[in-house]
Amino acid sequence: MKVLFGLSNDDTVKSIVKFYEETYKEKLEYKNVYYFKQAVQEVRNGGYDRLVILEDLEKYPTNNYAQIDDYIFKNIDAISDEFDAKNIIFVASDRRKLGDAFLAKLFNLGIYSTLTGSNRTKSKVCEVINTPKKKKDMKKYYEESLDKNVYSKVEVSEVEIQRILAYYRNQEGNTSKYVEIFDRICSQYTNEQMRIIIQFLEPGVKEFLEVNSDKYKAIANMPSAVVPQVAEQQPIINEKDKEKTEVIKIEKQPEIIEKIVVKQNNGPAPVITSVMEKEVVKSVYEVPKDYRKVVCLIGAPKSGTTFCINALSHMMYKNDIKTAIVDMTKKRDSYILYTYDNEGKRAIAAESLKYASNGMNEPLVYGKLSIYTSMPGEDRKQYNASRLVETVSHHNNVVFIDCDFSTPADYYRLAQEIYVVQDMDILNINQITMFLRELKSRGIPMSKVKIVINKHVRCALTAKDIIDGIATYTSPDLRMYDELFPASEMQYFILPFDQENYAKYVEMMYKYTNTLSTFTKEFREKLEDLANSIYPLGTTRSKGETYKKSKSNAFKNLFKSEKITMIGKESSGFEKVVK
Repeated sequence: MKVLFGLSNDDTVKSIVKFYEETYKEKLEYKNVYYFKQAVQEVRNGGYDRLVILEDLEKYPTNNYAQIDDYIFKNIDAISDEFDAKNIIFVASDRRKLGDAFLAKLFNLGIYSTLTGSNRTKSKVCEVINTPKKKKDMKKYYEESLDKNVYSKVEVSEVEIQRILAYYRNQEGNTSKYVEIFDRICSQYTNEQMRIIIQFLEPGVKEFLEVNSDKYKAIANMPSAVVPQVAEQQPIINEKDKEKTEVIKIEKQPEIIEKIVVKQNNGPAPVITSVMEKEVVKSVYEVPKDYRKVVCLIGAPKSGTTFCINALSHMMYKNDIKTAIVDMTKKRDSYILYTYDNEGKRAIAAESLKYASNGMNEPLVYGKLSIYTSMPGEDRKQYNASRLVETVSHHNNVVFIDCDFSTPADYYRLAQEIYVVQDMDILNINQITMFLRELKSRGIPMSKVKIVINKHVRCALTAKDIIDGIATYTSPDLRMYDELFPASEMQYFILPFDQENYAKYVEMMYKYTNTLSTFTKEFREKLEDLANSIYPLGTTRSKGETYKKSKSNAFKNLFKSEKITMIGKESSGFEKVVK
């Protein structure tokens, strides 16, 4: 028998398979998936006899149960279009009980093997894998709920409504996106919820949609089946409350719930299997290079990484290229920079990474530029890196990931190129070499790496000296070193320092403007070289410089001893820097 699991946790799947094979003396061929869309793709390929799927397979960026239920139902419905519903085993969340309206909708799809409450155990899962339940066995639980609306009341939280209003206000009267925004909102809410939302839209937005959106007109004229509720503030569950909830779940359900639900609540799937990576890498790597690009930029504090990202993104979207900034730093400078003047923008920005991590594209938008960020200090380990990158790259041509030394390594693995930003402060180079050495030890190829020498000034310390320093990791006691890459093969770019440019940059930060067009011609040309290496802008300028052996030995003598001959694999200390 061939079984597809959607349980996130590989250890749980292995435990179920082992229990089944020991109990029923039958070998199982199986595979585990980690989100609903992947399950749809798998069953579409055919060949599976059973599908065991967990309701809490994905983490949701909202506490609105009606919205969550609608999202789950749409995905299960899509699966049932590709797979015999009678062979789907649905492991419900702990808020469900047999006979409730949501499970009645699944029953109407033909899903009869639904496990709730104390039945969510290994033995019960194995039992229905072996012999799925029949309609006549389950019909009695749903007789009172069949064909009724899954929601007894319709709610949309005040936070969500304010977020939608702010999204329209961000367009600043530009109506070209009004219909697209409305369609995107419709995909996330039920029709009854949309009837509530449109009541709060500003008159100018309503008037435009009434004329230009068939979907708006259909919803506005739809007779209401339930009485809409006034928008209410949804309760916010803090981390301590989550921990208490998880302890209760462990006590109630010692088998599946402990492994499936609790570990799922801890964050994204703890193990990224090769299958998941192959799927994500395919969407990121195999598209033409002039169409999609995902790059990471990393540098020591104050080296100018965020400045480079903002300068490059400005050049990209001014060339009509759909560009995204993904802020994976701990400080979240993008959150501060792009939301300084508007509470609505802050509400959108604060949730944008969570949404992307769950496959939903809701960034802070400035024309062709999309910003994905969150509140400073928010834990980045909660995000599913693979899904996040896949979501953002699907909606943008160029994706800049703003990184620091504590950014999870998965983002560097998923990026096509890694640009290391190094200024003229040679004391920062040791942090960079420690960081690169750790990436190399994790199997991330150094061929991805390129160097950006920012704030460059002409002096005895040349660009080639800096490349020499970055190319080799040297231990603090000068007893060992490790060549990270051949310096002669490294492509690098120079962004010159100029007092005039610096003054303009200070004014930009103070006035929250972006006026790179007023920077010096030399700087703009060098920035264009760098931009062209990331995404062709249609210009004919060169793409960076190649290394030539420097005559200076001062830098080499500063960082490594001439007497050293041993190359070792000493602990790099990266964990201390990163974590």
